[in-house]
Amino acid sequence: MIDVIPAQTPEDLDRCFAVRHAVFCIERGVSPSIERDEWDTLSPTRTHFLIQEDTADIGALRCRYTGDTAVIQRFCVLKEYRAGGRGRTALKAVEDWCRAAGLRRVELDAKFEVRGFYEKCGYRSISDPFEEAGIPHVKMAKELF
Repeated sequence: MIDVIPAQTPEDLDRCFAVRHAVFCIERGVSPSIERDEWDTLSPTRTHFLIQEDTADIGALRCRYTGDTAVIQRFCVLKEYRAGGRGRTALKAVEDWCRAAGLRRVELDAKFEVRGFYEKCGYRSISDPFEEAGIPHVKMAKELF
């Protein structure tokens, strides 16, 4: 069973960072100096989520809030857990959380190679491709209401 848990403590946040480091820095080769940024703190303007299966930490993501829009960032799932719909389940749980919080729209910058995953989850491209951290991306959005 997949659980998506908002980080409440610095320890929760460190667990999110550990998963992100494994995916982005070790697997993808992103420099740790750019993987972490000024948004990586506990704050009312953003929520970090830890994705768990049973008791294992398998993924993480961050939502920043601007008006009635949630911007999903740093969404990752450990490689050995990417099959079986876990990412889709986690994304839906975060969308439900955002909807319950009164947010009307979700945006994200998807790696260009996985935009099809987001399209299957109801997102649409809203930009031309661009490069971020040396990786091609595209901005995508989904209306929640």
